Amino acid sequence: MTRRALPASGSLYLVATTRASLPQSDFLARVEAALAGGADVVQLRATSLGALDTLRLAEKVGALAAAAGVPFIVNDRPDVALAAGADGVHLGQADLPPESARRVLPGAIVGRSTHSLEQFARAEAERADYAGVGPVWETPTKPGRAAVGLEYVRDVAARRSALPWFAIGGITLDNIESVLDAGATRVAVVRAVLDARDPAEAAAGFRAALGARSGALGPARAGTIRLNGEKYPHRDGLTLRALLEELGVDARKVVVMHGDEIHRAGRVPDAPVAPGDTIEIVTMMQGG
Repeated sequence: MTRRALPASGSLYLVATTRASLPQSDFLARVEAALAGGADVVQLRATSLGALDTLRLAEKVGALAAAAGVPFIVNDRPDVALAAGADGVHLGQADLPPESARRVLPGAIVGRSTHSLEQFARAEAERADYAGVGPVWETPTKPGRAAVGLEYVRDVAARRSALPWFAIGGITLDNIESVLDAGATRVAVVRAVLDARDPAEAAAGFRAALGARSGALGPARAGTIRLNGEKYPHRDGLTLRALLEELGVDARKVVVMHGDEIHRAGRVPDAPVAPGDTIEIVTMMQGG
């Protein structure tokens, strides 16, 4: 199956966390509104539900993510992620290591929570696809987890790692500027969007703050392209080379079909990509 890839810098990751006080219909409506407002990754975190209920809910959240053309991640459970056709799984420090999760989900996005530079370095060594960096501030979503503060965000930013990472934990529209000043270019949120009076408006506020810092690619909701048969967010200024970099794909090892034009491995131009364009990326195997 074709899985959606993580977006580039400036992205807003919604950790959609269930709670008993929020009916499922309201929960799904809030997730859908957040996606409409600009969340460009969504994770289902349903620690209080059993496997079957988590799967049923994952199928519904996954459908919302697919309609929005954004990656869908399941928290903790590679088995549920596989059964629901999710794009990946997010693992805590006490969960399976990425290598084990990939045996269940080959080719999937595998994220890792980190709370120290030692854990971040381990996530790099484990070849995780992204890391969570936090909690920046204490949050009831993770009771008993001490905040790591902005200093950890600064330390990770100074590392200039190739591993994408999201600052997470108590981030709101009131304090996001301090997180961005510390060097974050991606953030993950829970209550600040999901519990907002208007989740779409809250997500748009985060997108505006991130977009002001994220450079040439601009806002996430500039239409979509068709990437290997799936909807994928288009951004102003997107080019074929930028798209490959965003996907973590080596331009020397793929053939790219852009509309009716075919670009051989190692000869992919920095050509502009417009909303509605169709792009197929084929990896060339050794000897093939």
